[in-house]
Amino acid sequence: MRKVYKVAIIGCGRIASLLEDDPLRGKPASHSGAYCAHQKTKIIAGCDIDPDNLKAFGKRWKVTALYGDYRELLSFEKPDIISVTTWTESHAEIVTYAAKSGNVKGIYCEKPIAINLTQAKRMIRACKKHNVAMVVGHERRWDGQYRMIRNMLHSGELGELKSITGYALGASPPKLSRKKSGRGPMFHDGTHLIDLFRFFGGDVESVTGFDERPFGDKCVESTAVGLIRFKNGASGLIIGGGERGYFHFEIDIHTDKARVVLGNHVAELYMAEESKRYTGFTELAKKPFPPLNGHGVNAFVGGVADLIKEIETGERSISSGEDGYKALEVITALYKSAGNGKTPVELPL
Repeated sequence: MRKVYKVAIIGCGRIASLLEDDPLRGKPASHSGAYCAHQKTKIIAGCDIDPDNLKAFGKRWKVTALYGDYRELLSFEKPDIISVTTWTESHAEIVTYAAKSGNVKGIYCEKPIAINLTQAKRMIRACKKHNVAMVVGHERRWDGQYRMIRNMLHSGELGELKSITGYALGASPPKLSRKKSGRGPMFHDGTHLIDLFRFFGGDVESVTGFDERPFGDKCVESTAVGLIRFKNGASGLIIGGGERGYFHFEIDIHTDKARVVLGNHVAELYMAEESKRYTGFTELAKKPFPPLNGHGVNAFVGGVADLIKEIETGERSISSGEDGYKALEVITALYKSAGNGKTPVELPL
C-alpha cells in the first residue's frame, strides 16, 4: 500500500494557496496545488493568524482542521509534512519548533530561508538534530528548463562559464523598516536570482554591493546591485529593484561558446558559429531550445517530490537548507559591502 503523507500548511496566503486561482499562471502555482497534484500527499490542516485567509483556505481545499496557532495544529493533527509559507521573520521560530515536535518528517520552507544567518543556522541545526528533511522554496531549481541548462553547463556541452547577469526588477517599495522587514527587493525577490547564480555558477568567492535607500539607512533599499566573483573564476552582475514600472525576472548566462537567457517568459539558447554578416568573425546564433528529456515536471510538484525523496532515502534535496543559507549569505555580503564603502566582502562570512 502506497504511503500517503499528511500535510499541514502554516500561512495560508499567496504562495500557499491564492496563486492557484490566478487564471494566467500555469498550474500548480502554489504549495497547496502541488500537494493536491502529488499522489503521496494529502492536505489535512491549515493555519493562519488571519481568520478570513484561514476560512478561504479551508473552503478552497476542503480542509476542516483550521487553526490560528501553529503549535496547536502540530499538537492535535501531527502532520508528516508542513509547508511554512508565513512572513520571513517567523520562519525560524516555526521551523525549529516543528523540527522538535517529534512528528514532522519534512518541511517545505518558503524563501528567503530566514531574516538573518543566525536564524538560518538554527533552523538547519534543528532539522539535522531531529532527522527532519527540509527544502527551501527556490522553485526554479525544479523547473525543467533551468535543470536542463544546468546539466548542459556541468557536462561541458555549453563550454566554460564566463559570466552571469541577473535582473529582478520591480516597483520601488514603500517606506519599510530594515529591522522589521529584513531587507528590500534584493532580499525578497532577488533571493531567487542569487540562488540561481549558485545553481549555475557554484560557490561565490566575493561580493561587492551598491544600494540606494531613498528613505534613509534604517529603511529598505529601492535598488541593490551586486558584483559577484565565483570561485571558478567567472563573474556576475545582479540588479534588484530598480524602481521600474514593471516586473522583470531574467538570467543571462555566457560561456566561451554559448549564451542562454532564462526568465519568467523567455528560454533562449545561442551558440557560437561563423558569422553570416562579417568575414572572419564568429557570432552567436539562436538555436532551438533543447528538449527537456524527462525534466518537465512542474516546479512546485518537483519541490514536493524532492522533499519526499529526502524523507524516504536521506538523499539531500537540490534546494536544501544549506543552499538557502548560502543564498542568504551572498545577499548579506552584498548589503554588508554596500554599507561599508562598497569594498568587496569575501565569503564565507
